[in-house]
Amino acid sequence: MSQVICTTVDEDLSFNLFSRARYLILVRDGVIIHREINPALSSVSKRPMVASRCVELGADVVIAPHGSLCFPSYQILRKAGVGIYAINVGERLNVDLTRASKHVDLGEVIYSSFLAVKERIMEAVFHEQ
Repeated sequence: MSQVICTTVDEDLSFNLFSRARYLILVRDGVIIHREINPALSSVSKRPMVASRCVELGADVVIAPHGSLCFPSYQILRKAGVGIYAINVGERLNVDLTRASKHVDLGEVIYSSFLAVKERIMEAVFHEQ
């Protein structure tokens, strides 16, 4: 049986951060088999919410747009045994996602974690104004 891939995309099917994308989707054999409004858009724990939802939906693989895998998200996916790959934000969904993506390394997790902290600070600053 083919793998179920979970990722986040915008209306034009371009990849966007877990914390910003419009949709969370599941893909099997190049076909979108599930699409929902990204639960991170209404959650305080944005990136981990997406990771948890992908696990909940039974994903075998997660394609995380660059900057999406903060440490808690990474831990959720690793603990569940989900394969994790990264892809550039803005790339378009195509049939062979695993060929267009790369395995996640520690640098990706560190960068994503810093980006998540920066986003939280910016939200707090602009929320107070």
